[in-house]
Amino acid sequence: MAAARALRTVLGHVPPGVAAEALVDEFPWVDILPEEERAQFVADFVRAFQASAELEQWSILAQTVREWQSTAIIHADPVLATRLTGPLEDDLGPVPAPTEI
Repeated sequence: MAAARALRTVLGHVPPGVAAEALVDEFPWVDILPEEERAQFVADFVRAFQASAELEQWSILAQTVREWQSTAIIHADPVLATRLTGPLEDDLGPVPAPTEI
């Protein structure tokens, strides 16, 4: 627990570029992310690590890594990336009015 808290403190003070290099070594798929998204991954990773260490719930960090890995998978497949970021071609019909609970 003390080691996790110490690492949490260090991660909060490490320059983003240094953290990014360390994370790319650990997660090679980070290289696939566009530069702006790579920076966001680093920020999200640091915050998720800090929250996980504070709460002792490492599922928070695991979820963050899974979500960013899925984003990298999309970027790795240009056809999939185009389909997911392009406009919808079909009309999905009218949107129903919200209902009160």
